Amino acid sequence: MAEILKKIIDNLNDNNLEKAYELCNKSSDRKIEHIICNIRGVISFKRQKLETAKSEFLKSIELNENFIDAYKNLFKLNLKIQDFKFAVKNAEKVLELDIQKTSKSYFNLALAYDLDKDYKKAIKIYEVVETLDFKEKKILFNNMGKCFWGAENINEAKRYYLKALELDQNDKLIVNNLLILYLRTEDKDKIEQFYKKAEEIDKNYIEFKLNQSDYFLFKDETEKAINLLKSIIVDSKNYVAYTKLARIYSMIDNYDNAVETIEEAINIFPNKKDLKFTRGILHLIKGEFEKGWEFYELRDSILKDLFFEKIKKWKGENLKDSRVLVTSEQGMGDVIQFSRFLICLSPLCKEIDFITYDKLLPIFKNQFRNINISNKKKILKKKYDFIISIGSLNKYFYKDKNSNSSDLINFSVEKKKKWNFSQKDKKKNIGLVWSGNFFGPKEPTRSVELKNFEKILKFDFNFYSFQNEIWDRDKDFFKKSKIIDLSKESFADIISIIQNLDLMISTDTFFLHLACVCNKETWGLISANSDWRWYEYYKYNPYKSLKIYRQSNYKGWNDIIVRIKENLKDKFII
Repeated sequence: MAEILKKIIDNLNDNNLEKAYELCNKSSDRKIEHIICNIRGVISFKRQKLETAKSEFLKSIELNENFIDAYKNLFKLNLKIQDFKFAVKNAEKVLELDIQKTSKSYFNLALAYDLDKDYKKAIKIYEVVETLDFKEKKILFNNMGKCFWGAENINEAKRYYLKALELDQNDKLIVNNLLILYLRTEDKDKIEQFYKKAEEIDKNYIEFKLNQSDYFLFKDETEKAINLLKSIIVDSKNYVAYTKLARIYSMIDNYDNAVETIEEAINIFPNKKDLKFTRGILHLIKGEFEKGWEFYELRDSILKDLFFEKIKKWKGENLKDSRVLVTSEQGMGDVIQFSRFLICLSPLCKEIDFITYDKLLPIFKNQFRNINISNKKKILKKKYDFIISIGSLNKYFYKDKNSNSSDLINFSVEKKKKWNFSQKDKKKNIGLVWSGNFFGPKEPTRSVELKNFEKILKFDFNFYSFQNEIWDRDKDFFKKSKIIDLSKESFADIISIIQNLDLMISTDTFFLHLACVCNKETWGLISANSDWRWYEYYKYNPYKSLKIYRQSNYKGWNDIIVRIKENLKDKFII
């Protein structure tokens, strides 16, 4: 037994894979069969025969459920094929079987959670690794920075990235991560510092160059950003460069160039669904709805959930006598806006169950009396003929810019007496929302720094903040202002407050949608890099109570704030 294993391992170490595999097949010793299967798996893995490798590793585990080497190899394979949930299970088993509880076993488990985007669990395990004798501290700290970023803890993300940088001042990946972080937080001094550092390390490093385009945008040097991305595309046909360039063209309303850029990228990367999705968004921006909705179906959907995959997706079939399940997706604002199409769907079906966020249940239940409103837990035992995501209803009922404008829902909830402002003083009561979730993908461009509202805040009004969180850049100014903080109020109270306002002023957030369906006059600050539904290309406004103030370009909010100031004077005769 020892002799043949030694020969197999020697050949494997010498990369003589054919000989090693041949010897494995000659082995007939049942006592070492699990080891032989594992080695055959390793050889298949090296040959890039991944399905065969997986089968051999699983057979090895079947023969010996406590054979740690097979679990380790299966972990590596699942990382390779990006099956991170299975990788987590493998890593958990390795740690269970690791008698010494080595730092490597803990690190691999944390890495699996990390790659599966379960950042909170990853952080807990990484923190254990930090206390152990783990040699790759730089990698550990960088990974922890990434996870804290993913867990929406910007301060800890920064701290660990900087700890990693202390260990290697010239690590391109770490410097790039910090550059992205400071670009996101709009820390001008740090952006300049790390941009210069990046150039000193390697000005040709592709990730630096891609972030340089964001740096130019930050400095309002749009042409430089465009030219840089064009040069990257010429040199390397970089996928990210295409998407960034198309986004910039879209921002400056140059849709023809945006479309041309995306179509070129699709020809090079035909399997990238997000490129086709972006192409669809451009169709929607231009009011080309039929084409747009087809591509819109390529977005990430909740229907990928294993439970929902068992139900047939509705694709326009006759729904007579059918029970239909409609699921919420994307943000709560999207759900509110698209919920009007439930009114269109309802007459076509026998019954509709609509799953939505727990927070929205009370208000939706008061709107759709002929539609069952619930959360996922309550529908698990029901049987459905069809399922559709609420965003997909657009494809069937949003045919042109006038679609269902008369069917917009208006939330009707009881007003609480304590929020009857007219009984308190004669001041006007203005709601204010200037930013959303810091970590939202579009938030850096659609948020407004609170200090920009300084001129407006001088009016003798009662200003109410509906912000769930205050970004670091706004905290000092917020403390000095007289804005009333509503962050600790219940959702029911929030709705009542909105109904009693004289006006809501909001960026593109959930509160904009909520105020509009409460039929409250709302002034929306919409960025140049906005979502498709806010573009003025086809002059569409989904809400009767909404007045849109859209940036003409990427160069700040000052012009819009000046317009709002003047309109406030006119509205309230100041």
